[in-house]
Amino acid sequence: MSFYQLRMLISGLARQFWGIILASFTLFGLMIALQNSYWITACVLFLVLSGTLFWLFKQLQKTAYSFYHTFISWEMGDWGQTSTFQKFLPVSLQKSFSKAIEQIRKERLEKQSQELYLRSVVQHIPIGLFSFDHTGKIDFCNTAVLQILRCLPFKHLNELPAIYEPLKNALQNTQKRQIVRLLVEDEVLELILTLSQVQILGKNYTIVSLQDFQAELEEKEMEAWQNLTRILTHEILNSVTPISSLASTALESLQEANYDIAEIEQALQIIQKRSQNLTQFVQEFRAFTKLPTPSPQKILLTELFANLHKLIENDLKNRNIQFRSIVFPENLTLQADLMMTEQVLINLLKNAIHAVTGVENPEIKLIAQQDTLGKVLIRVEDNGVGISEEAKKSIFVPFFTTKKTGSGIGLSLSRQMMRVQGGTISVHSVLGKGSTFTLRF
Repeated sequence: MSFYQLRMLISGLARQFWGIILASFTLFGLMIALQNSYWITACVLFLVLSGTLFWLFKQLQKTAYSFYHTFISWEMGDWGQTSTFQKFLPVSLQKSFSKAIEQIRKERLEKQSQELYLRSVVQHIPIGLFSFDHTGKIDFCNTAVLQILRCLPFKHLNELPAIYEPLKNALQNTQKRQIVRLLVEDEVLELILTLSQVQILGKNYTIVSLQDFQAELEEKEMEAWQNLTRILTHEILNSVTPISSLASTALESLQEANYDIAEIEQALQIIQKRSQNLTQFVQEFRAFTKLPTPSPQKILLTELFANLHKLIENDLKNRNIQFRSIVFPENLTLQADLMMTEQVLINLLKNAIHAVTGVENPEIKLIAQQDTLGKVLIRVEDNGVGISEEAKKSIFVPFFTTKKTGSGIGLSLSRQMMRVQGGTISVHSVLGKGSTFTLRF
């Protein structure tokens, strides 16, 4: 408050000033009456003086309380407590004061609305944003940070678990742009970390942005492979279909004519068989590039696991494989496409059966539970031969396989099915100890 404003406010005490003048003259008259022994006059003046002083005291007390209450309200950010205070001001000043207060209210409301709008925008962007002060206390954190890091809300950097230690170390680094790798729930997260230092009202803050570029790379990779597969499908089908048709025709003609040309007949049979195999092979890849639109429904996971167990029960018995399925809680449900989810789990279970074949005490586990954010996780665990580090980089790439008779489409198709449902698939494997594939919905 400026000196001019303070002077204007003090002028509101003019009403009390006239009371003081009246009290002074009454006191002067009382003294004269006492000196001249005008006792009746003195009694009257004494009563007038007492009433005036009492009125002045109450008025000053009321004014002081009004000032105190108003200033306390302003200190707490409440600009609505002005009506009592204003009535002690002159009429002209009351109008100016009301306009000033209304302008302050308007500006504060605009700032609050703008802040709320900006916070809403920041909360909805897919990039993780948070800020912290020099002590590590979190000043702001949007929901994208929690989704990217897959963690619960935190108010201080020290509240982050030990698995986020690489992130905390990077935040202490002066580099503005860094790449951070985290192992969260058996999945490697590769994040782009950008730091910016700002100073607000004398306090230093660090603003951090997080981006999961691994997901973007996988998306681009999948799009590239889809385009390649479409081209291969078109070109190979154009060549294979006529070969298969001509080979069948030639074989029928030779059989009707009863020609003894066994070698030619055998060659044609091989061509026909190979052509049919190639046609089937290409059609499988066509299915990979043209997945149907998912039809989500409520799936009771205990029923799903029971059906899957029946499908692979004979293979498990023939290979003496121990199988366990765990759903926690037992009534856990999943909102997903049933056919796609079944197909993905069948692929993973078949791979697990192949991986544990020949190992001692083979075991496969099918586990469903919720993570810390309430998302459903399904894991397929085995104690098989495991996957090498080199192979892990390519197992989700179409055409790649470690099996002698594999087509290399199972895991890439599984990833595609999870992606169209808005989920992910990841793997954690130790060579010689086993593998764990995790579906996150």
